[in-house]
Amino acid sequence: MEGYTALSAAVGAYPDTAMVRRFLPLNVRNILCMQAELIRLEGDLQMTIEDDRNSGDAKRSQYEYNVGLMMGPHEHHVDGLQWQKTLAARRLLKDYNEAVLQLSSLLQRPPVSEDDLTCFRELIGKPYGSRRPFMQSIEYFAYDRKHLKDFTLLAGHTKDVLTRWIDKFVRNVFHRYVGYRTRDPISAVEAGNYHGKPPPVVYYDDRRIAGAVDAAATILASALPTLSAFGLYFIQSPLARMFAIVACTLLFSTVLTLIAKPRRVETFGASSAFAAVLVVFVQSSNGGPVCPG
Repeated sequence: MEGYTALSAAVGAYPDTAMVRRFLPLNVRNILCMQAELIRLEGDLQMTIEDDRNSGDAKRSQYEYNVGLMMGPHEHHVDGLQWQKTLAARRLLKDYNEAVLQLSSLLQRPPVSEDDLTCFRELIGKPYGSRRPFMQSIEYFAYDRKHLKDFTLLAGHTKDVLTRWIDKFVRNVFHRYVGYRTRDPISAVEAGNYHGKPPPVVYYDDRRIAGAVDAAATILASALPTLSAFGLYFIQSPLARMFAIVACTLLFSTVLTLIAKPRRVETFGASSAFAAVLVVFVQSSNGGPVCPG
């Protein structure tokens, strides 16, 4: 990769590759410093409020009830201290609140896997494929592996377990033995000027993997209940049927966790409903009442 211009062209053509550092320690330190500054300013402002309240001055003692008087204009500097400190707190609170919200947003960004970082290091390698960044001086360590937990994908999203497995399979198995024969690297025309040399990266669209997982989820959503009921139909022993229901419910909850990102309460509710359907089917197939009593 020949410098930042070529890198930005490649990332612009394929946004899924965009990753940056969040600088979490620096962001947290910045917030902690502003918090300490606000604590001091809050204490100072409270002392000024007390001084104005107990000053015996007809004007300053009314600041708590009349903001217009507190705003001024004032003949003496001491008369305007409370308003000056209020404005200072307002400015600092604005910066503090923005920093807190920004950090909260950064913490919710998806992490970067080791495979993602390896791929990106290949992209910025000079010479091509060396995984040695083209950056110079201290910038050379911008994408060092020790910062792995600090990186985030700008266009990424949190993937379910099955999607991560398929993604890893495509990169480490499929491409190594099959995909490399049919997939071309990002072309210089698509990704920018690389002096006639394509960058050492092959792009697999995550949307296709997500589509495959969605299709599998749709099929399994209808297949699991029907296949489970079909299997229970051929089991005659009541005890064996109960064990089969437990096994089918366990399989259902496992598949649900793999192909989706459900909350615990959603997993519990779906698994309970699935087990209830199977129990009703067993009772119906035995000729017994569906509901007790």
